[in-house]
Order: sequence, then C-alpha cells, then structure tokens
Amino acid sequence: MTTFGRLARIGNGADYSSVEVEEGGYPVYGSGGEFRRASNYLFDGESVLFGRKGTVDRPLYVDGKFWTVDTMFYSVIDQSRLLPRFAYYWATTLPFGAWATDTALPSMTSTAIKAAPIALPSVPEQRAIADYLDRETAQIDAFIAKNEELITLLTERRAAAAQSEVEHHVGLGSRLKFHFREIDVRAGSKWEELPLLSVSIHRGVVPRDDDSESSSEASDLSHYKVASSGDIVLNRMRAFQGGLGVAPCTGLVSPDYAVLRPAPDVDPNWLALVMRTPRFVSEMVLRLRGIGTTDSGAVRTPRISVADLGAILVSVPGSTVQAAELRAVATSTTQIEAALSVAQRSVELARERRAALISAAVTGRIDVANASSSSRLSQLTAS
Repeated sequence: MTTFGRLARIGNGADYSSVEVEEGGYPVYGSGGEFRRASNYLFDGESVLFGRKGTVDRPLYVDGKFWTVDTMFYSVIDQSRLLPRFAYYWATTLPFGAWATDTALPSMTSTAIKAAPIALPSVPEQRAIADYLDRETAQIDAFIAKNEELITLLTERRAAAAQSEVEHHVGLGSRLKFHFREIDVRAGSKWEELPLLSVSIHRGVVPRDDDSESSSEASDLSHYKVASSGDIVLNRMRAFQGGLGVAPCTGLVSPDYAVLRPAPDVDPNWLALVMRTPRFVSEMVLRLRGIGTTDSGAVRTPRISVADLGAILVSVPGSTVQAAELRAVATSTTQIEAALSVAQRSVELARERRAALISAAVTGRIDVANASSSSRLSQLTAS
C-alpha cells in the first residue's frame, strides 16, 4: 500500500479562453470529456484527470496532448511504478462524495487526491487487470448505451403522447403573458446555500452537472437567478427544442434563462406541457430573434424573448379541466412509463455492477487471470 501522491504529481488546469480555436489544435477536457479545442496544450502523454470544482466524481483517462479547464486537475504519473490505465480504474473507486465540500459547487483539493491510498501490484499485474477491465467494461458500456438509446426513444414517445392531449389549446384564447409573470430575483449573498439547476431537453429542470465555466465565474454565482419550486424555467436558446421545465426545488439558474411563475389558476405542469407541444414550438420558432451573423461574421445564437413568448395565444381552461388533462396524460403514458422504469433500472444495475467489478479487480478480490470474460455480461443481463 502507498499513496497516489508518491506515484504522481498533480497539475492544475487553466482557463482556455485565450487558446480556444474553432478547429484543429488539441482537445480541451472538462468533467464530461472533450468539449473545446485549443491552440496549445498543458501536457503530452497518458494522464488521469480529476474534477476540482463542480463535477468531482468523474475521473477521466486521456492519452496525448491536451488542455484541461481550470476546474480540472491532471496527473503526471511515474509509469515505471504505476500504469495510467490502472490508475484510472483505481480512481473511479475513490469516495468522492465523502471528500467533496458540501456547497452548491462541490470541490476537491489536490492534497486529498495525493493522500488517497492505493494498493500497488506489480506493473505486469496492473497491465493484466487493466486489460481485463477494458474488455469487461466495454461489454457493460455497450449494454448501457443500448438501454440509454431505448430510454431516449421512450421519452420521445411519452412526450408525443402527452402533448397530443393539450395541443388543441395553442393558437386560441388570450396571450400567454396574462397567465404568468417573469421572476428576476438574483441570488446575492445566498448563492452558496442553493443548488445549481439546469434545463435538459429530455428531462426538464435537473441538477446541474457540468463545469465548463471558468473558475472565476464558478467561484461567485451571486448574479444567477433564483427559481422557486413550481416556477417554469426556460432556456431561451433551447426552448424551441424542449429546453424548459418545472423547477423541482428552489435553486440557481443561468442568468440567461427565463424564470416564469404561472398565475395561481394555472398548473405549472400543465402549462409546461402545453409549451412543449409542436404547435407551440412552431410559434416560438417564428419569434426567434438574433438569427444571422454579426458584422464580424460570427453566427448569432437565436433566442426567444419573454415578450415574444407572452404574445403566443393559449386557451387556459379551469383548474378542473387542467387536472383532468394531466390525468389523461398519465393514463396514456402508463405503459411507456413502465418500459422506461425497466430500462432505467437496467442502466442503474449495470452501473452498479461495473463499479463493483472495477473495485474487485483493482483491490485483488478477483483473480483476473482465471476470471471468465464471457460470464459477466450474461449474469448482468439475467439480473
């Protein structure tokens, strides 16, 4: 047994804005993998990347010239004693949840990473374990990917079934602006007490899990908006793709988002459903502003303004009808929900088995030389 810090040096990432390029260059890594390109690089070779702020529980293995954002650490590993691929699998077993600071943006320190204990078998044993896990996790990852494709398809079918129940309300009645008011409350000094929320096209409003901001922005979110439970949060750039939903709790959202509070007689879940219908989306597309290019040739990102959103006609029935339509949606999507539940549980189980397999291999609880490489996935799918 030893510690990771005796086998590797921890390097700090950096703000990539001064080196960002549209194409070519070198990959820029955040916690979700490559998401930008850079004209320069911080390191060349095999490395394990660790989240410093934001998403801290997703270590990455990379090889080659790369840049990391300033919310990521990279490691320079003594490969005469520790193989980076083995180090990556070991890193996925670390108790990040116990180490991370309990704030709106969890954070890790290089000191904690360097002090992490690691069991160090011989280099040939490390290679055998890494090769074994490469094979086994590839099968599990393929199984997860197929189920995630199914989840996406089922989610789209559920949305289509749900929207058909309320689409007839669009294009009639009064302007939408009479049925909500815009909320623009900034977090101020209370930003550290509130969770970060984002808008997922398929999942609605969810806890935010990216760390693509520079550390200077991530260190102070006092200018972010506060959305209360039941508010409709709208990504003005992605609303026409379904980028809106109901906030499940009070939290922080991007200052570029719109926060809408429905009138007391409007169920936010009903209204969000109406706003996702193809007919309503078509109305939004007609009102997008900013399409085209700037004088410098840069492409403008179109956005929907709250004023233009409020001009769309919607007939709002009484609360009894809204509740009845939501019940009809639940009835029409029951079978789809059941299939979704099975697929989601399969993914959860596969991830649990993947984590258990890695932990058993890197700690020597299984003999990879004699382990069956064909039995793991069959056991998984049977379960």
